[in-house]
Parts: sequence; C-alpha cells; structure tokens
Amino acid sequence: MIMKAQILRRMILGWIVVCSIPILSAQDLPGSSLPGSSTTIVPPANEVAPAAVVKKELDPAMVKEIKDVVKTNIFAVSKRNINMALSTIHPESPTAESSKDMMTYIFARLQLKYTIQQLEVKEIDGDEAKVEVLQVTQKLSGNAAFRDNRVKMLHTMKRDGKKWKMFSSEALLIEYLKY
Repeated sequence: MIMKAQILRRMILGWIVVCSIPILSAQDLPGSSLPGSSTTIVPPANEVAPAAVVKKELDPAMVKEIKDVVKTNIFAVSKRNINMALSTIHPESPTAESSKDMMTYIFARLQLKYTIQQLEVKEIDGDEAKVEVLQVTQKLSGNAAFRDNRVKMLHTMKRDGKKWKMFSSEALLIEYLKY
C-alpha cells in the first residue's frame, strides 16, 4: 500500500510539472564570479562572418490553430473539465493516460488559477510544432499542499489527423512565487 502511494505521488508530481506546476525553484548558482573581464572574439579580416540565421516565416492560420489548442487546454484544466483537457492531448502521447489520472487526483483536491503570460509558436516543421508558454499557476483553494509558481514550458505539438494536439512538455524554467 505504501509503495502504491509513493508511485501515485510520483505520478502526481510528474503531471503537475506537465501542467506547469513546478517542483523546483529557480536560484542563482553558488560561488563568486571569476576575476577579469569578458573577452570578445573578432574574426580575422579575411574570414567571412556566418550569415545571420533567417527565421522561417510561420503560417499565421497555423500559428493561431496551435495557440488555440494550448489556450483550450489551460481553459479546460482551470474549469476542471477532464474530457475537454484530454481532447487537447495527442492520443499517442506517452503522458495521455497518466495525465487523466493526475487530473482526476488534482481536480478532487485543488482549485487552481492558470494565467498565460506569454505564448509563442517557436517552430513548425511538417506535422510537429514547438510552443513556448510562460504560465503562472496559483492555488485558489483545496486541501492539498501547493506552491504558487511561474513556469516556462516547451510543448511539442503533433497533428492528430488534421488537428494539432499536445504531445509532450518540458519545463525550461520553474520559479516559486513568494508573496
């Protein structure tokens, strides 16, 4: 029984990160800076500097469609609507089943407020897209421990037929909020 509780706790913590409820706080690295000043490397006159990276132009309609999926997901979890939230997750996502379990657990114990501060489609390559989201999650009520946080997530989106859906997520930055 204790082992099942530990496994369930780990699954919950994993889902919390996916839903941008972080586990770690941001902090400065220990130690002092190195002495001296920074060095600027200037290429010799006979070398040609590499061409500036050209940002690929993204289809505005596709960008809107992808952003709408992320917004729908956030709306669904804020309303504690499991079916709507699951409709935004790709059926082949490795986290689809555990996400359903985690939402069931969290929704029974907490009411959270989600605020998207930034939402940017970084790239679209065929049937896959990368979306960066800066989101704040705050506890409104509930009987489970929770720390308000800000998290920067990189979501990988994949097409499911003609629709974009969330496939996986990676936390790039996690910061606990102090009031």
